[in-house]
Amino acid sequence: MTNGPHMSPTEAAQRIGVSRWSIMRAIKSHKLKAKRDNRNHWLITPDDLSAWSAQGAHTVRQQIAAHPNEVTELREKLASETARADAAERARDQAEADRDAWKQQATALLSGPPRTRRWWLW
Repeated sequence: MTNGPHMSPTEAAQRIGVSRWSIMRAIKSHKLKAKRDNRNHWLITPDDLSAWSAQGAHTVRQQIAAHPNEVTELREKLASETARADAAERARDQAEADRDAWKQQATALLSGPPRTRRWWLW
């Protein structure tokens, strides 16, 4: 790293327009060079940040622009899975309603008039 003004991960994220978590993931995966100071805070040089930023693999927008067919396919898959999940939720709701109706009917049958029972056969 060069001896320039250092910045925190938050400042670096604001400078290039990504989230702090993107910066931290890059640091932890050793894609972005950073060092720690005496207070255990990460320090990033502008040179290292610009080198990492120039790679361009960290932005979602660039990845989406690079693969529009995959995005369309994933959106269609998401729509079909959402419809399937909605159908499963409706089926579950119907099963719960049926269960409650059967439970109510069984409770009504059990709570009917009491039967007298003879213990002796004579």
